[in-house]
Amino acid sequence: MDFGVLAAESNPSFSPNTSLLRMLYSPVHFLDWGVFWMDYLPEVFDRVAASHAARVALIEENTAWTFARLADEANRIAAVLKERVKGEAVGVLLLNSQKYIATMLGVWKAGETAVPLNYLLPPAELGFIVKDSGMSGLVSSQFFNQALGALKPLFGDSGIILMADEPDFMASSVSPLPSEYRDPALYLYTSGTTGRPKGVILTHDNLLANVDSCRRAGDFDSRYGFLCLLPFFHTYAITGTFLLPLLNGSKMVLVERFQPTKVLGLIQEHEISVFLAIPSMYRVLAGAEGNFDLSSVRFPISGGEPLPPAVSEAFEKRFGVPIYEGYGQTEAAPVVTLNRPGARKPGTIGPPVPGVEVAIWDDRNGVLAAGEIGEIMVRGRNVMQGYRHLPEETAKTITDGWLHTGDLGTLDTDGFVSITGRKKDLIISAGENIYPREIEDTLAQHPKVKEVAVIGVKDEVRGEVPKAFIIVREGMSVDEKELRSFCRSNLANYKVPKYFELVADLPRTPTGKVLKRMLSAAATGS
Repeated sequence: MDFGVLAAESNPSFSPNTSLLRMLYSPVHFLDWGVFWMDYLPEVFDRVAASHAARVALIEENTAWTFARLADEANRIAAVLKERVKGEAVGVLLLNSQKYIATMLGVWKAGETAVPLNYLLPPAELGFIVKDSGMSGLVSSQFFNQALGALKPLFGDSGIILMADEPDFMASSVSPLPSEYRDPALYLYTSGTTGRPKGVILTHDNLLANVDSCRRAGDFDSRYGFLCLLPFFHTYAITGTFLLPLLNGSKMVLVERFQPTKVLGLIQEHEISVFLAIPSMYRVLAGAEGNFDLSSVRFPISGGEPLPPAVSEAFEKRFGVPIYEGYGQTEAAPVVTLNRPGARKPGTIGPPVPGVEVAIWDDRNGVLAAGEIGEIMVRGRNVMQGYRHLPEETAKTITDGWLHTGDLGTLDTDGFVSITGRKKDLIISAGENIYPREIEDTLAQHPKVKEVAVIGVKDEVRGEVPKAFIIVREGMSVDEKELRSFCRSNLANYKVPKYFELVADLPRTPTGKVLKRMLSAAATGS
């Protein structure tokens, strides 16, 4: 029985002790690597590495590391960190590589909190993260010398920057490390689609719980090969293509940069079964030149932004395998829902993964019925502990153990979730609610439209009206009259955008999400 939902439905003022409820009533799922709720990531990894010592864990270019080699590298890095870094948080500023994964494991083995840094951020934002996280050490490489020049003064006399590509980065030998694992495991800074990055605090249990949920949802065989396309500074990549294959005893092939023909060649060469990508990557892969055999692929997963039906159809038509769309947030470690074989509804983001609850709430925190639009709420062991140094923001984001995602959506009678848009993106025009996602989905069906983003702009008469930014397909042209006519044929009149603007590109976060706040700023001239 779901005690939290029962209480919310019968007594809106009831506030259960959710931490106690989660401990008492959350199901514990024991896997062959023996994970349960009080474990730490290095402990689970060590058990997997001991069981699969000779199995290939990581492939980077032409170099393969076994699980035994990875464990040894991680232990040597941990020994250096314990000796030289005096603090509790260590930053990681590296490109995707074997060394990146060994460093993350080394940070955790040394009892530190890892802070993956987004190398696409400008120095000012990186500097904010260094200071906000309380970082006392940073692991980087010569590749980032320019950024390091701006960051070094922030560490003062007590901080230290270690170069992963220098000989003294790892200890020459290592004795058994004492078990001094600590929480949190990660400070992950959000990409800031609506403002300054916030430091999400994730524990070892948050991450292990979500890895467990993903593995149960996908029923991943340890013989499956994984391909990592996404940067490890993003939680989608950390959980889905770093921790999941690693703790599953699976092979992981690393890609430093996304090059479509190279990616397709690697999938064919290594007989990859699972990979995660964002929709724009799938669009490029579907149109890439050359002939490739992707018969080994069982589970291509899409997330980060809505998957356009045209992209999904083009990929499946070419390669003969459907894309499985999922949904998550950094604050949920991150996976919340996932379409999967035997449980897939195109156009939805799938049902919740095992161990994660989803409900739809109204603005008064009341649970809505199936099909009604409200805020998507999430509860489970995967939900973050809070935002670093932001107690008020944390209190607004987590209510009685339920995470406010800020996304609007519906839950159908089969348990599948659909997104209608961001709560902050809702347009109220002359008293009518307009969901930008509905307009975007409609315009995406126009044969000449490649991509679209819709925002609300001020209007003297209606308060707000929709404005659509359109990227036109290559070699085609379209005008406002044609777009408006198409919308009128498919939408209620009040939902038809008042303004259309053709653009060459859309501002995005490093993970591909459209930065609507920048579109709004451009529209208002601010």
